[in-house]
Amino acid sequence: MKHIMEKFIFGNFNDLSETMKFYHILIVLVIMSCKREKTNFSVEGEVKDSKNVYIYLYQRSLSGTMPVDSAIINEKGKFKLKGFSPQPNFYILFINKAQYINLLIHPGDKINVLTHAGNFNRNYFIEGSKDSRMILKLVTQQAKTLDRITELSIEYEENLNNPALPAIKARLDSAYEKIVYEHKKFSTDFILENRGSLVSLMALYQQLGRNEPVFDYKKDFRYFEIVDSALFAKFPDVEAVVDLNRKVTQIRESLKVEIGQPAPDLKLPDVSGKPVVLSSLKGKVVLLSFWALWSNESLEDTKYLHDIYRKFQPKGFEIYQISLDKTKSSWIHAIDSLKPAWIQVSDLAYWNSQVVLTYRIEKLPANFLIDREGIIIGKNLNHDELEEKLNLIFP
Repeated sequence: MKHIMEKFIFGNFNDLSETMKFYHILIVLVIMSCKREKTNFSVEGEVKDSKNVYIYLYQRSLSGTMPVDSAIINEKGKFKLKGFSPQPNFYILFINKAQYINLLIHPGDKINVLTHAGNFNRNYFIEGSKDSRMILKLVTQQAKTLDRITELSIEYEENLNNPALPAIKARLDSAYEKIVYEHKKFSTDFILENRGSLVSLMALYQQLGRNEPVFDYKKDFRYFEIVDSALFAKFPDVEAVVDLNRKVTQIRESLKVEIGQPAPDLKLPDVSGKPVVLSSLKGKVVLLSFWALWSNESLEDTKYLHDIYRKFQPKGFEIYQISLDKTKSSWIHAIDSLKPAWIQVSDLAYWNSQVVLTYRIEKLPANFLIDREGIIIGKNLNHDELEEKLNLIFP
C-alpha cells in the first residue's frame, strides 16, 4: 500500500515534464503580474555559475504541487522569491525538475539559500529556517545511504558472470542490511529528537528505493504514533498532519485484528433472530468467515468448508460465518443452496455493517482463525493453509 504522503514528501517531482515551458510563461505573465501584495515570507539567495535563467518556488500538497513564485537569476547569480502562507508548509525550490531543494517555510521566514547550478540540491547552504536546515541534514544522509546502495548494485552487476557470484551476493546482501539498519537508526534518532517539527514527517516517509520505505506502517507503528501525537497537538490544521492523524487512526484500528491480537467480540442474530456471541465459543478453535450470495468466490469457498467442518468439528472446531447480504431472502437463499451446518449470522447491513469496520473487511471471502483462548492465529487463509493449521492443532 503506497501512501500519498510518500509522494508529497519525497516524491520524484516528475509531474512537470512538458508543461514546464507553459508554466515558465504562465508564472511570468500571470503570477508575477498578478502577485498578491500580501506576503509573509521570502526565499532569496545565490546560485553559483548560473544567470539569466528562471528559478521556481512551488508549494507541495497532497493533491500535487502548485506554483508560488518565480524569478530570473540575475547576472550575479542572485534571486529573490516571495509568498504568503497562514501556516507552515512544504515547498520546493528548483531550476529544473531533476534537482530540487526541499524547504519547510513558516510565516515570517526570511530564508537565504546558497547553492551551485551543477549540484543544485546537494551541498547547499541555508540560513533563516531551522526546519529547512534539518531537512538538509536528513536528505544529505539519505543521499549518502542511496550512494552506498548504488555502489553495491554496481558491484553486483559487474559480477553477474563471476563463478563466485553466490558468495559475492551473500556479502553484498549482508552489507545492504547493515546500510539499511544504520540509516534506520539515524532516522529513528532524528524522529525522537525532532518529534515536534514537521520535518519528522519527512523522516517517516523516506524511501530507499521504489516500494522500499524506511519505516513500515505496522512494524514501526510506534514512530508514526509518536509523530502524530506531537504534531497534531501543535499543527492541527496543517494538511500533512491531518492526513497522518487519519492514517494513524486507521492503522491503530487495523492492528486490533492482526495475528496475535484478541479477536474483537461480535454479537449478531442468526436466521431466527436469536443473537449469537462470538466469545461464547471460547474453548473451541473458530473460523470467523465472511461471505455473501452476491460473491461467487465466497460461495465457492463455503462449498470447500463442508469438508473441513466434517473433519474437524468433532475435535473442537467451529465456524462462525457472517453474511454481508442486503436482504434476509438473499441470505436464506444462500443457506438453502449450500446448506452449511455451522453458525450463520448477519445484521443484513451489507458493507455498512459494523463488523466490516471492526474486522477491516475489504473483499470477500475473508476469514480469521481464532484459537481456544480467543486469539487471532491466522488471516485470510486459503484452503491448504487452513487445513494445514488445523492438522497441527488437531493432530
